[in-house]
Amino acid sequence: MRVAVLGSAGAMGSYFVEYFRRLGHTVAGSDVQRTGSLLQAGTVSSNLGAVRQADLVLLAVPLWDTLKVAREIKPALKRGCTLVEITSIKGTTLAQLEKIASSCDASLLSLHPMFGPSSRSKAPRILVVGKGRDLETARGIFKGAELTLVGAEDHDRLVAYALSLVHLTNLAFAMAVANGPGLKKLQKSAPPFASAQLDLVKAVLLQGPELYFYIDTMNRSVTDALSSTINELSTLRAIIAKKDSKAFVSEFSRLLRQFRKSELEASLAKVYAKS
Repeated sequence: MRVAVLGSAGAMGSYFVEYFRRLGHTVAGSDVQRTGSLLQAGTVSSNLGAVRQADLVLLAVPLWDTLKVAREIKPALKRGCTLVEITSIKGTTLAQLEKIASSCDASLLSLHPMFGPSSRSKAPRILVVGKGRDLETARGIFKGAELTLVGAEDHDRLVAYALSLVHLTNLAFAMAVANGPGLKKLQKSAPPFASAQLDLVKAVLLQGPELYFYIDTMNRSVTDALSSTINELSTLRAIIAKKDSKAFVSEFSRLLRQFRKSELEASLAKVYAKS
């Protein structure tokens, strides 16, 4: 199969270049940032040049450029090819991409890789956004991947909690500490739980504000996730203010029951292993 990866020099794009090469496919890449290593994977001078005759075209460009690039390559898309998009927010973008694909007799496959670009897993976890036929298509392309089917609205709601809420609560934690004892001071004296939290904070900060701002502001479900979190924090603040041990234990126990004991013990071991 001939595969084109647009944005091939980026973190996720370079991952998929190597992924498809390992599967034995012919890969052409295109990126505004070309590197020597990617030239070996068949980097070409333009997006249009990469997609010509490609059976599968994967858009790994920045979220905000996805529609622009899709419109750019539309005239060169091969009839019957599969256009794959991997944006973190589907929203209205998905419907517009479907129109672009259908207008040139191509099919759209909407995915969300649920792993970091540095992953070396041979069975990556991927959300397939759509219907049963999309899941079957994905199974034929992403051999051995762990695929889960979700609807577009369910996807964005899930992402609001799985990505945005993680970003924002970690930022809030860091902001509170920075305004309190200070991040450097906490880091020097952090017990295992605080140290694990600081690792998450640093990982979030390393991703850069542009991407997270886009993800966190363009997903309409994020406001609901934040409102829910603020309500729960208010509940906890009231419990603490009243020194209501019964309510505290009740909430703690309710959450505890959501996990198996083995899961809890494994997580505790990971936290202490870092100390």
